[in-house]
Amino acid sequence: MDVQEAVAEGTASVENGEVKRDGRKQFSMGAGDILEGKLIYDGSLHADGRVEGEVRVSGNIDVASGANVKALLEGANVTLKGTVEGQVTAHDKLTLGKNARLSGDIVVRRLQIDDGATLNGHVRMGDVEHQASGQ
Repeated sequence: MDVQEAVAEGTASVENGEVKRDGRKQFSMGAGDILEGKLIYDGSLHADGRVEGEVRVSGNIDVASGANVKALLEGANVTLKGTVEGQVTAHDKLTLGKNARLSGDIVVRRLQIDDGATLNGHVRMGDVEHQASGQ
């Protein structure tokens, strides 16, 4: 399996192959990038391509409007603007942007759904303590 690094453009420092913005690690995928499999990352993820599998990050997850995700997502704050199919766990807040399409069960502390977004699945709200890890 080939491994590629996806790096965001802009002003950011690069240390040991990781992009750091404001002192935080961020893995950034472009529109043509594909991630298949399992990603466990101590930082944040910006996805603007295709993701399939499982993504667990300690930071935030941002799914761009053109992204297509079929995966379990777990992060501190999760912002969806694209199409997502799978279980989503946001340890703090899940935000569905106006064009977001989410099909899957969610576990969140707080939930924001913008006008125009769709959600099909079960919602469990309250304190989140890595509940999705054992499921």
